[in-house]
Amino acid sequence: MAANMGAVILIAAAALGVFVNFSVHKIEEGHVAVYYRGGALLQETCGPGYHMMFPFLTTFRSVQVTLQTDEVKNVPCGTSGGVMIYFDRIEVVNILRSDSGNQDFIYNNTPG
Repeated sequence: MAANMGAVILIAAAALGVFVNFSVHKIEEGHVAVYYRGGALLQETCGPGYHMMFPFLTTFRSVQVTLQTDEVKNVPCGTSGGVMIYFDRIEVVNILRSDSGNQDFIYNNTPG
């Protein structure tokens, strides 16, 4: 009987360890976490640090909210006269707000 109880405790501890492993996630400085449950964007966001979520149903994405530079290469541009101009490189510098305004931006600018 004691051996069975030990096995049950070991299995419960292993299950708890797996649950906590998939629940805890880290958000780096300069980022916020946005959460999705069942593919739907949630209103909840979290700043830098360690956080917990309900595993397998909830997923998260880390969004940079500090100054970032994105680069687009080989951009074709047509003129009204039908001449094609190719820009070798275009740089876009942007910064996102770290408040709840990101929810609307992410909702309106991500596929799905």
